[in-house]
Amino acid sequence: MNKQERNRNPYQNIDWGKQIRITGCTHLHCASREEFIHAMENGLEFATFANYYPSVPYYPASSIRENTFKLGQPSYIQNGEVIHERLDYRKLYAEWGVDQSQLPTSEGELLFPPAPAGFMEAPNAEHHFFSDYNVYLHITCPGSFFCSGTYDRNRKSVLVQHGIHVGTQMPWRKAFDAMLDALMIPDGGGIVINHPHWSHLPHQFLCEMLDYDQRVLGLEVINANCGVDGTAAAESQWDEVLGTGRQCYGFCVQDHIDAGKIQGRCILMPEERTVESCLRAYRQGRFYGALKGKGLTFESVEFDGHTLRARCDKEAIMLLLSHRGVLVELWTGRELVYSVPDADRSKDIFLRVTAMDKASGEKLFTQPFMLV
Repeated sequence: MNKQERNRNPYQNIDWGKQIRITGCTHLHCASREEFIHAMENGLEFATFANYYPSVPYYPASSIRENTFKLGQPSYIQNGEVIHERLDYRKLYAEWGVDQSQLPTSEGELLFPPAPAGFMEAPNAEHHFFSDYNVYLHITCPGSFFCSGTYDRNRKSVLVQHGIHVGTQMPWRKAFDAMLDALMIPDGGGIVINHPHWSHLPHQFLCEMLDYDQRVLGLEVINANCGVDGTAAAESQWDEVLGTGRQCYGFCVQDHIDAGKIQGRCILMPEERTVESCLRAYRQGRFYGALKGKGLTFESVEFDGHTLRARCDKEAIMLLLSHRGVLVELWTGRELVYSVPDADRSKDIFLRVTAMDKASGEKLFTQPFMLV
């Protein structure tokens, strides 16, 4: 286990009046020109696109062409081992004596238009099909160059016969190690457990993954695209994990761009407007979750170990939650203040705040403050 503990007081030492804010999303599939344009129109400033088939970073976005991954990818997994060299389909097909006519002859046109000025990005992908857990375990790792799977979603090629599979096809611990070994910077980014409600991930398994390495940062509290089947929110699972005393960051994500909209997003508070600082903000828990990313913001969230103060830029419904449930309900107001009675520290275990604006439908989620 990596011994660097997840931050138990995430907003400590933030100067909210001067703080930079960057809109990001750790789990956003973007594999077409139209989706890229929608992402920019929705205000995405720091992209860590999470594509699959193959689960390979579309990074940098300006280098990806229509057939880039149908000709190869930077690295791959064969027979459960990471091969740290380029997967070149034409070369392998020639070695295997396989007809290459199904492969494109060129990479084709650039997939994405030029990004706006100030756009930042880091590698990421969505990884799945682990050999020792069911198909519903999906993982992203913002900041990681790790590659898994192939473009051959329908398994029509000879790749599987040679031990090169569609998904990760590795035990999850081994795959986690490979993701973390491939981080862009050692002190930034990390693993996020995707849509735990939709994936039916049991409590004990969530704890097991979090305990494996402190760079397993947390889970998706809101995955907006899971709303169709009622599994968008995983707040109860989040609180259950937090109630064990484990710090676990909560992420709000979109997954797939829906009707041109991005609902779930993370509002990052990096020290500088750089890719590296944004990745460190994820590692340190210096962000809050937002359902829409507009209509309501946190002006400040502070906890000195005794008193928690959360202030919004307008009147909102604000709730303070702990392991015991809702401790404070503020049905209209801009600031929630709560002092922790010494006798309740071990009972509450953690504190977190949500805020909601009825007019816009915006909902915000702070990261948890751990009391014990």
